[in-house]
Amino acid sequence: MEPAADTSPRRSSLFASWLGFVPAAAAAVVALWFLEQIVIAILLLFFAIVVGIALSAPVGWFMRRGLSRQPAALLTLLLFFGTIALLGALVIPRLAGQIALLANQLPDFVNRIDGQIAAFLGRYPDLAHYSGGGSFTRAVLPSPAELFRGLGGVSLSLLGGVALAIIFFSSVAYVVLEPRPLLRAYLGSLPRAYLPAGMRAYRRAARSVIGWTKASFVIGAIQAVAVFGFLSLMDIPGALVWAALAFFADFIPRIGGYVMALPPIVLALTVGPMTAIWVGVYYLVSNEILGSVVAPKIRGATMQLHPVLLLFFTLAFALAFGLLGAIVATPAAAFFSAFYSEFYLKRPLRRSER
Repeated sequence: MEPAADTSPRRSSLFASWLGFVPAAAAAVVALWFLEQIVIAILLLFFAIVVGIALSAPVGWFMRRGLSRQPAALLTLLLFFGTIALLGALVIPRLAGQIALLANQLPDFVNRIDGQIAAFLGRYPDLAHYSGGGSFTRAVLPSPAELFRGLGGVSLSLLGGVALAIIFFSSVAYVVLEPRPLLRAYLGSLPRAYLPAGMRAYRRAARSVIGWTKASFVIGAIQAVAVFGFLSLMDIPGALVWAALAFFADFIPRIGGYVMALPPIVLALTVGPMTAIWVGVYYLVSNEILGSVVAPKIRGATMQLHPVLLLFFTLAFALAFGLLGAIVATPAAAFFSAFYSEFYLKRPLRRSER
């Protein structure tokens, strides 16, 4: 009769492997938690890099006209921050005035909308039970007490927003003035065999980002002027506010224009149902013309991104990261497309894949 095999070494090795697995799993959980906490910082850094890449176009323009790199970057930043300050000085006072006017007239707007809904339900009594027997707008809007309680949180949010804005614009300035350390860090993270592909992917993504920026500014300006003119003609309150929002709407392709259309349509109900219909038709037609006809021609072959890919990234980033995610979705799609093309589609095939 043979003696039983000693299983103690096998058990000890299994126990040791489990002991190694537990700290690794704990470290992974902590790392994922940390990434969740700093996701806004990562998105802001990525957006700062995107803005820096977009500003590299005017830097290159100045350099082609005889300026060296540093003066060209300083002049570009001066024009960038000067334009922001000038637009803020021209638009923000009027914008604040119209926002204050809208806030003061909000109770009257609520009563008018309630009257319009009540008149509609009076013509169709079968729909009356869906309203719950009360004010529809008061059921949707927060009460004054709730708004008052939220003022403290809004103040803290504003302070946090100012701090993030300072950090963001400082990062943009650093990226524009000193891009080489970031490029060296990026290229240093790649194996030597992948350096050419990595550089091609970066240049392709940079071209796409610059094309996206130019197209968004041109289309946003067209949309803002058209919205301001149309809403002013229709006597919609706060036309400048909605025009300013329309300018930034095109930075969120296909979706931003429709989201920004909701507040003017709701306010148009205070003027009349037909006015709201006309405003809705205007936004539908203008968004389709600009999004389907004008925008592709302005972007041309610069971005080389399929609209379905843009829509998927916009929806995915908006659901995952909110408004900031929706804004950076298009540049993220440009980087994904460039790196996927250079590192996967153009990779040398192994013998088993041929």
